[in-house]
Amino acid sequence: MKMKKMMALIVVMVLMFALAAVSGCGQQTNNDAVADKPDENSAVSDNEPAQVEDFNPADYPVAICTFVMNHPCHRILQLGFCTAAEELGYEAKIIGSEGSDLSEVYAAAEAFAAEGGKGIMLYVGESSANETIASLASQGCIVGIPHFSFRQEDGSYPQGLSFNMACDPTVYGADVAEVMAKKLDGMTGSVAITQNTKNVTENAAEASFRENWEELNDAGTYDISGIKLLDTQLEGAEIAAATAHNLAIIQANPDIIGAFGTTGNAPITWADAASQAGKPDGEICIVGMDGTEGNLEYLLAGKVYALAAQPLYQEAYLTMEYLDKCLRGEEVPMWTDLDCPIVTLDGQGENGPDYHLDIAKRVNEFFA
Repeated sequence: MKMKKMMALIVVMVLMFALAAVSGCGQQTNNDAVADKPDENSAVSDNEPAQVEDFNPADYPVAICTFVMNHPCHRILQLGFCTAAEELGYEAKIIGSEGSDLSEVYAAAEAFAAEGGKGIMLYVGESSANETIASLASQGCIVGIPHFSFRQEDGSYPQGLSFNMACDPTVYGADVAEVMAKKLDGMTGSVAITQNTKNVTENAAEASFRENWEELNDAGTYDISGIKLLDTQLEGAEIAAATAHNLAIIQANPDIIGAFGTTGNAPITWADAASQAGKPDGEICIVGMDGTEGNLEYLLAGKVYALAAQPLYQEAYLTMEYLDKCLRGEEVPMWTDLDCPIVTLDGQGENGPDYHLDIAKRVNEFFA
């Protein structure tokens, strides 16, 4: 009897060990499966290290889309965007329009998204872009816009826009007014103002220039009471036509002593117009936009007094960095303020010509 009880106890113990072993293997197998493929219903953050490690930038097409693709300013943008893309491991495309027709720009952006584009820097400053922004976003393409502010009066942004950044045109417009007022202190005559087109950025710079000029005059900071600001005119984007247009302004206002152009070609178009009018270099205090190679050469030659060097390279580079973060599921600020240095011959760092000449040299090398 005792022998039977002993045998029964041994059988029970053997069965218990067997069950434990089977249970342990099953649990290990399940754990391996979870490690290989996480539960699709689990709340996994896009910022989890495992997902970041699996992220391959080469699988996410990105592009910079502009009008007038060969414009010197836009070449700086393209360099900044493509440099950042290469450093981050992306393959970037340069798309858009050779001219100023925005419908061609929007069509190029739509085609890029339809072909599987995942991130785009859209370089447009008009509300007509809103429909395209929404369309691109609906196709899974992240849209970032630098340079032009799309922030509405109520603080909202167009549907589908992921982020927006720019230097504040009201700041550099006011800065240019002070630079010119200081240079023209005590003189009499007229000052011209020209824009490329009517757009949110140039409109704001022009309005800010006028406002600060009047404030400086009222405060007596500089003696500019004998200087008249002429009505703002549009010179356009084509250099020859703009030069002829500005020459006509000089001829119609022989007392002209200053000119502020809110467009990137303005330093050259105004300086060439002054030369054609028989004005010695520097007789007209010319301040224009952007540290392009041609503009910098005119600054060094004394044809142009100062440049408001919008951070074209920096804003395009940062746009690509933001697209990278968005594609990885990270957050970026909706709005980012950038600085716009005023470049003069005696300026230092970003306020001096050498800094911008280096970028211009890199543009030539990149597009060689």
